[in-house]
Amino acid sequence: MKIAYLILAHAHPQQVGRLTERLSAPGVHVYIHVDANTPATTFSALQAEVARCPAPVSWVERQPCRWGGFSLVEATLRLMRAALADRCDWLILLSGQDYPLQPNAAIAKKLENSDRAGFIDLQEPGAFDVRYRHEAWHFETLNGKPLGKLLQKAQRGLNRIGLRRPLPEPLTEIRAGSQWWMLSSQASHWLLDFCDKHPRIIPFFYRTLVPDEMFFQTLLWHSPLREQLCPDPLRLIEWEPGSWSPRTFTEADLPQLLATPALFARKFAPDGRVAALLDAARDEPECSHS
Repeated sequence: MKIAYLILAHAHPQQVGRLTERLSAPGVHVYIHVDANTPATTFSALQAEVARCPAPVSWVERQPCRWGGFSLVEATLRLMRAALADRCDWLILLSGQDYPLQPNAAIAKKLENSDRAGFIDLQEPGAFDVRYRHEAWHFETLNGKPLGKLLQKAQRGLNRIGLRRPLPEPLTEIRAGSQWWMLSSQASHWLLDFCDKHPRIIPFFYRTLVPDEMFFQTLLWHSPLREQLCPDPLRLIEWEPGSWSPRTFTEADLPQLLATPALFARKFAPDGRVAALLDAARDEPECSHS
């Protein structure tokens, strides 16, 4: 079995280097996308740190990424295409601030013995509060800017009188959830083929807010593999009320991190202290240089 780790990174070279080394194991291939907004010096440092990774590493073509925009989905699709071209069996999406909580052998066994097509957070729109994100028009270049906020405010009034963006065919409903997932090659191929067959879908999500938390969920919800999807992405992520970003785990969280059945967690500080404690506690010698 061949596992592809798809990593979205933009900073923290030493942290990304440690992550890729920890993920290295027989049958693992690492694919990395670095935001094109990242300075050249940081990108060079990322390449130097990752060069120590024993597993094969592929760097996909870089593009500028903005929070809340479709550019993050585009970067993920590039990673997926690269992994599928290499005939990987499972694709696991991570950020540069994620870290594995289980030994490589346990992760591989979980996937190899699974009858699931994927592990992805699948929530109804009401539970994840995303209706306004797709029923109004959003423009990535305006996210967070005064004009963008003004446009959003104007559209709220239009939404209240029933003027909303309809979903493009053949989509009939939205599903949403955490951006981070694990998908089989079967589910990944289906998703990319679905986009090719229905060219209106990607332009629709170009004009949504934070589409990385809807795009993959919604498309796979409309697939024949729906019943084979596990709605648990096997990630430990903790959100603070009202925050747009998950909290950073500390040394005090070590008992929880070691006890959870989740395979991965986010997020961790770049200093690597908690990651080092996790490594020591797991005592996984095969993770060194395989």
